[in-house]
Amino acid sequence: MNDKLDAYSLNIRFAENVIGELSLNKETGLPKLEYNDYWQQNGFAISPNLTLDNNHDNSVAYNFLDNALPEGEARLLLAERTGVSEKNVFSQIREIGGDLSGAFTFMTNSIEQNANEADKPAFRLVTEGELESRLDTKEDIGLLTWDDKPRLSVAGVQDKLNVFINDKGEIGFGDGTLCSTHILKFEKKNSLNLVLNEYFCMKLSAAVGLPTAEVEFTRFGKHPALIVHRFDRKYVSEKKQVLRRHVIDGCQALNLPRDFKYERNLGDNRDVLHIRDGASLPKLFEFSKSMSSPAQSAQWLINWQLFNLIISNYDSHGKNVSLFWGKENSSFTPAYDLVNIAMFSQFKHVLAMAMGGEFDPNDINAYQLADFAETCAIDKKLLARLLSNLTKQVLSTLTEESFIQDLIKTNDFSAEQQIYIGQLKDNIVSRAQHLSSQTSLISTIEV
Repeated sequence: MNDKLDAYSLNIRFAENVIGELSLNKETGLPKLEYNDYWQQNGFAISPNLTLDNNHDNSVAYNFLDNALPEGEARLLLAERTGVSEKNVFSQIREIGGDLSGAFTFMTNSIEQNANEADKPAFRLVTEGELESRLDTKEDIGLLTWDDKPRLSVAGVQDKLNVFINDKGEIGFGDGTLCSTHILKFEKKNSLNLVLNEYFCMKLSAAVGLPTAEVEFTRFGKHPALIVHRFDRKYVSEKKQVLRRHVIDGCQALNLPRDFKYERNLGDNRDVLHIRDGASLPKLFEFSKSMSSPAQSAQWLINWQLFNLIISNYDSHGKNVSLFWGKENSSFTPAYDLVNIAMFSQFKHVLAMAMGGEFDPNDINAYQLADFAETCAIDKKLLARLLSNLTKQVLSTLTEESFIQDLIKTNDFSAEQQIYIGQLKDNIVSRAQHLSSQTSLISTIEV
């Protein structure tokens, strides 16, 4: 195959196997994803709508890849570096396709690259001083490019950087048989205490028994950071290899482009707020019926949404929920990106996905909860029982001194940070008490 043809095609790899090809249709500008015969006989669809028969429309491949790439400013920087439009997903996948979320990679079929890079471990150390220096200037130059090579940096409410952390605790970038095992999350200038806020909410989620990604709080100089352990990766030190587990996010599961991660996909201005074609709770609950354990999946979704309500995480959109996806099993991953948005006046206080048709979080009461139950085919008594149990667990955890004191002691939080934690606690307690007061009414309401 000549170099010109190579430029328009990438190998799709799963572990050591090439399982198909991603190519670019030069006329339409859309990517085309095709599985090979071996994978069609032995593998599984890498996303529900990317079916093994290869009869899926090219727009399905576009949506899948679009959701795998960075968002926000990082996406613009990646497109600029690549020299293409932000909508040209194929060229951007070509740049960073070796370390996307999940288990599949998209790599050039160059023999030289496969021999020299793909089959050997490579680690590029990033010192604390170097990272601190980059964080000092991240508002100006971003975190995407290191050593003139793009690294997957995901932008949103927070700046994020995928990194590999070895068994010595050293941070860097992995290539070849290594890839990222953790995500570092940082604050922007207009969001003081965002890292502390997420750390607290994630730890609270784990403390009340909800499946939650493991996190640590740290600092690089003056910059607080959250270390998130990736649940789709496992480092095997004796083999110098990172094992990957496949995951897809809610938008990929629903075959929606990334711009549809909010239910009001065109925004909430008066002339378009009635358009609700994006990710929604009814769509997610309907999809959960097709998963390996429908009842367990539905209960996970209920608890996830109720906990988001309790902590005022209004930004729980279609890309903030993910699934393990494989040949035999499909299940929701641990929760992640749990933040109390109510503590930040600069962010919109509007629900990403409506409950009972309501987007204003302050108007979620027993009636909206009952409507949510009926809309998503949830038994109202079950919803009331789960909400009652969860609010009790949250209130019990937050009123016991040990939970907060352990966090303070472990991280040596300053007096200022302890004041913020107290304010965050009070906010969550108030919300939990209100929702608890609504539980007895839910099952009595006819919508």
